[in-house]
Amino acid sequence: MKHGYLAMMGLVLGLFSAGFSAKTSACVHPNDIYYWADMRDAEHFKFDEALNCDDLTPETLEITLISLGRIGGDVAVKKIRPYLKHKQPRIREAAAFALGIAKEPQAVIEIITALESEPSPQVQYRLALALGNMGHKDAQTKLTKMINQEQSIQKVRGAIHGLMLLATFHKDQTSSFDSLELKRLLTFLNNQDTQLETSYLLARTSLLNSGNLTPFLEITPELSPAAKANLIRALAKTKQRQLLPTVLSHLESEHIGVRVNAIRSLANYTDNPVAIAGVLQALSYDDVISQVTALQTIQARWLKSPELLNSVNAKLHHENSWVQSEALQTLTRGDEGDKELAKHWLESKDPNHQRAAITYFVKQEDEQALEELSKSNKAIIANGAKQALKPEPEIAEDASKTDDAIPELPAIVELKTIKGTITIKLFADTPYTSANFIELVEKGFYNNTYFHRVIPNFVAQGGSKVGDGSGNVDYSIREELSYRSHLPGTVGMATLGKDTGGAQFFINTAPNLHLDSNYTIFGKVIDGMGVAIKLEQNDKVISAKVITD
Repeated sequence: MKHGYLAMMGLVLGLFSAGFSAKTSACVHPNDIYYWADMRDAEHFKFDEALNCDDLTPETLEITLISLGRIGGDVAVKKIRPYLKHKQPRIREAAAFALGIAKEPQAVIEIITALESEPSPQVQYRLALALGNMGHKDAQTKLTKMINQEQSIQKVRGAIHGLMLLATFHKDQTSSFDSLELKRLLTFLNNQDTQLETSYLLARTSLLNSGNLTPFLEITPELSPAAKANLIRALAKTKQRQLLPTVLSHLESEHIGVRVNAIRSLANYTDNPVAIAGVLQALSYDDVISQVTALQTIQARWLKSPELLNSVNAKLHHENSWVQSEALQTLTRGDEGDKELAKHWLESKDPNHQRAAITYFVKQEDEQALEELSKSNKAIIANGAKQALKPEPEIAEDASKTDDAIPELPAIVELKTIKGTITIKLFADTPYTSANFIELVEKGFYNNTYFHRVIPNFVAQGGSKVGDGSGNVDYSIREELSYRSHLPGTVGMATLGKDTGGAQFFINTAPNLHLDSNYTIFGKVIDGMGVAIKLEQNDKVISAKVITD
């Protein structure tokens, strides 16, 4: 980001601003805290000034603690830890969250000790969640004990959510989950306060088996659509034949999450012809999402079925290029790809066609052909060939210099896509992520960019200039993690790891609780969520603009 640009459009940081109250200026303005947090300087005197200020508002103290958590490291953690004993629950909650995102092992004992005596249910939830997010070697044991024994619903909810984060981001610190009491989990699955978290935990672990699945199968019809989608996934992972009728019965669900997970679950029944019949059924549906999901689910060996092979070949001539491209990629997996069509698509202007074509030629492992394709004037073709010849991990650019100014927030951004308009409200407590997004919008960066990564019932990710995920900016921005959960409509910053954001963003199209406390949420869709749900791979952003709040 460039200083001059934001200085013209923005609000100069509180350190240099006029017009703030005497009481506020006597301590520290939140913008000063945001600035030094983005500089990743926990030792800066502004943090000590804030923490030692008698007149600091609870809101600014919360910002200070969470900002220190965003920085992380020994110095930041040392400053946060005492606030686990603060008299105000909201401050203890902020301290718990901050330690959870700082992920410093030295704070684990304090988190565990605080959990034993904390009276506030909301703080209990945040402490348990933090323990799981920290990835400590003892976290699974402690969280499992809470789930099995605790009476506080919020503490249990936090433990379930924390265990989910542990299983997602710290698999090396987990072992068997068999010590979890399934009767308790069934109870929590039947409780609206813990239903979604419990369903996610079941979907992301291997707790269910032939001997215990019946009560979970019986409760399925009573669940919310999002929880039902997760439980279908969990049940199907057992690969029990008696569950196939349940999976098949949800293929026509009106809820996209349930339908998508039912289709995907057929992949668990690799050698069962009924699964092939289910995929054929999904391929016959009119909606693109069902057809794409079915194509992505098909196993290579299933193409030995003449009926399925014919159906997939027919999709090569579908009117939708995403369906066409997935059909060619499915055939390529089974060594049934059409070489002439792949060659033809090498010259296509459609990024979906190009992605499918290069996938075909990469599968052939013809080095000479790939060398030639690496010289293509089409970036997707050249990128794919070069990566196949010399695989290189994607590396984030160096972090940008922190700006001296941030724009007026919250702000509203309007994305005009080929499917319709999506209106996003940008948050004030993620000022530098929001500022980066605004600057890119104002500079026209997002005009004619692609939603290059669309995963039904998960996310629609945009910000690619090319259509394969490349064409990003030449800098990185730092994370601004917050309490917010990745619920449908929230807008997050795509990263390659800590402090590696840039231009790519994603719209959550389902509850993605496993991303919480690890990806910055800097906005939410306030209009056009129906458009976001309908986005397809490589749908374009025609234009983007900032509009008056």
